[in-house]
Amino acid sequence: MVFFWMVVLLLALLVYVIMDGYDLGIGTLTLLERDGRTRRRMLELVGNVWDGNESWLILLAMGLWGGFPEAYATALPGLYLPLCLMIFALIFRGFAIEMALQRPGFDRVWGRLFGLGSLVAAFTQGVLFGGLLSGITVANQRFAGRTFDFLGHGYALLTGCAAVLLYAWAGAAQLQAKLAGDERRRASRQVRRLTGPVVLASALSASLLPTATSARLRLDGVDRWLPFAYALLIAAGAFYTAWLWAGRTPRQVSFFATAGAQAAGLLALICLYFPQLVPPSVTIYSAAAGRTTLVFLTAMIGIIGPGTVAYGMYAHWVFRSTPPVVPVADTPSAANGRAVLSPSN
Repeated sequence: MVFFWMVVLLLALLVYVIMDGYDLGIGTLTLLERDGRTRRRMLELVGNVWDGNESWLILLAMGLWGGFPEAYATALPGLYLPLCLMIFALIFRGFAIEMALQRPGFDRVWGRLFGLGSLVAAFTQGVLFGGLLSGITVANQRFAGRTFDFLGHGYALLTGCAAVLLYAWAGAAQLQAKLAGDERRRASRQVRRLTGPVVLASALSASLLPTATSARLRLDGVDRWLPFAYALLIAAGAFYTAWLWAGRTPRQVSFFATAGAQAAGLLALICLYFPQLVPPSVTIYSAAAGRTTLVFLTAMIGIIGPGTVAYGMYAHWVFRSTPPVVPVADTPSAANGRAVLSPSN
């Protein structure tokens, strides 16, 4: 039962990183886009699905709190600062995009604040992940470290930057699948340009992990090193596929490749860390709730999970097509460089 619930949480984490990762990436890329009409279309692509994508984060947080309360209580005190920043950034970007979409064209203030919120959320998520991988100081089953221990020797800042690049890469891959014409060609070029930095950041994060973490990393059996080797091969193939298929058809191949790279990275970390949940001393077995609680949670996920999956699939199916290009209205704001879409959009 403990292992099953851990698999559920890992799947929730992976789906969240893939789905909300690309819309955080699109939000970050709006800060680099100069054309007002393209930025508006980027906002609309995110506005259709962002709330459903973030539901997986709620499922992950509540599942961790209910299923592994000791891990929750141990890890959070050491990661409160980046966690609070992430939560505020997610709330703020949700408010900003709704305000921006209520106005015609691309609203410079709310649009840029949405992009800034996306950037901060992506960076702090990477910092959280890096701080957790580095290890949490625990004594007598309680947090015994200091507020800024998660920074370590700067490893969490590196993973924060890596997360921003990874999400922007996935966002560009989704844009080149959803947009058309010159907008799609620009997004395809972004996929290719970002592939190299993402590979470099991933490789650097992986190579520095043994020196940055206080956990015991293990590859001492065929059940560990074999899937780890497969994960590396899958990641390499995914990076190459995303680069190769950018701008080609089928359009979604590059995005699926980015998802494959993220799944491979998670698999590699599981091979290295299992059964540690909060490195180096809290495992999934020591942190798990009682059997009765896990049975109840399993029953609830059997009810809530299919509904969450169905909602996400339906939303992406409804908005699967490439949105039509809408001409810019002949208005003073458009003449000043601020694109205004027609009311039909």
